[in-house]
Amino acid sequence: MDFLPYKALIEAHVGSWEVAFVLLIVAYILYRVGKAKAGKIVHMLLRLMMVIILVSGAWMLFVGHATDFYFYMKGIIAVIAFGLMEMSLGKAKRQEGSIGFFIGCIVVLVLVILLGYRVFM
Repeated sequence: MDFLPYKALIEAHVGSWEVAFVLLIVAYILYRVGKAKAGKIVHMLLRLMMVIILVSGAWMLFVGHATDFYFYMKGIIAVIAFGLMEMSLGKAKRQEGSIGFFIGCIVVLVLVILLGYRVFM
């Protein structure tokens, strides 16, 4: 399928992943240094990026790659990454031990981004 007419949505998906990666790190640092209000604002922006990623990713999956199992696996791993993001930021907000979730989240995010660029295929 030719995705040329939908290039803007594809670029929004890719850009949202990149912005989400940066926002995760910034929100985590803000929560850990005690800047809860600023951390909450960045956390909400991260959630907005998650919605954009989910909508654009679901569109690409069901319109263009509905028969490709590779992209279904990427979607499942992406949802796991979102869960790890929320868990690590929630624990950081409560000042609990969260470094394990944060490192796990970073690893899963890198995996999803590499899957998106088809490094493993």
